[in-house]
Amino acid sequence: MSLTILIADPHSPIRQSLRTLLESQPSFTVVGEAADGPGALSQARQTRPQLVIIDVEMLDFQGLESARQILAELPGVKVMALAMFADKRFARQALDAGVVGYLLKDCAHEELLAAVQQVQAGHLYLSPGIDLGPSPPEEGSPPGPQKPKSFGSPLAPQKEESMPYSKKVKDLMIPLEDYPHIPYWFTLRQAMAIVREAAIKFEGSFEPRAVLVFDEKYQLMGMLTLRDIIRGLEPKFAKDAGLIKADPNLAVLMGDMFGPGMKEQSQKPVSEVMSPIKITVNGDAPITKALFLMISENVGMMPVITDKKVAGMVRMSDLFQEISQVVLGD
Repeated sequence: MSLTILIADPHSPIRQSLRTLLESQPSFTVVGEAADGPGALSQARQTRPQLVIIDVEMLDFQGLESARQILAELPGVKVMALAMFADKRFARQALDAGVVGYLLKDCAHEELLAAVQQVQAGHLYLSPGIDLGPSPPEEGSPPGPQKPKSFGSPLAPQKEESMPYSKKVKDLMIPLEDYPHIPYWFTLRQAMAIVREAAIKFEGSFEPRAVLVFDEKYQLMGMLTLRDIIRGLEPKFAKDAGLIKADPNLAVLMGDMFGPGMKEQSQKPVSEVMSPIKITVNGDAPITKALFLMISENVGMMPVITDKKVAGMVRMSDLFQEISQVVLGD
């Protein structure tokens, strides 16, 4: 008897690619497709598949919420999460919801069949690129001593302290799995939630001032800065300088800016307001090159590339810390 499968993803080409791959095996039968979370829930109720493969990064987190509802309403159905990003936050949330697998889209063609077989056999499947990191302490257990992670320091302990001129960019970068990044179809509202969550998570060691934006193939598209987000909400003073002359305190605009119009604008996709990437740097480059590029391009942060993929972000503040150690003799 074949395994019945429902596919839920907002992108038709991805759904078709997954369907073709699954139906190449006589032991798998695709019984339906859905383009959004509510559609996945409706299809699952109608077709009662044995496995639902669902994109958990859908607009307004529909995918993850629908996965929770499917698992709650249909106890016999298993759910495998499909995602673009190897993001610890989404992976943990999905696993906590009860999914039995977490598959990255850029690995789906190579891993899908094996992942489904493993899940069918009753095992948990995680794409190799997913690192959940240390498990959080159980609720009610006394917290151990914790020290905020310093992103200005090398990521791994070293036997000898390297001089700044011998360090590489990758030694100082914030790893991509820790740096906020989102797909281009996310809304400004979702991006703001990601920034706030990162600020709370890394309070005292890392203040996010931008979010990296990727396409469905995990290719870097741009960067969404805090300035971009505010401009995307379209307050009137951002478009009409004459308003400042008429009302220097902008008191008249307070009600307009913080009214219902702002919430409506927050549903705008980040792709409409994000900034282009001016420059990148190789992870194996010396930090002096990163300094030169940042100064010449007048930027305060820069994506780090390793093996033709984005590996993290390096900031001017981290490079400044290294220089200050030399100048001040620390």
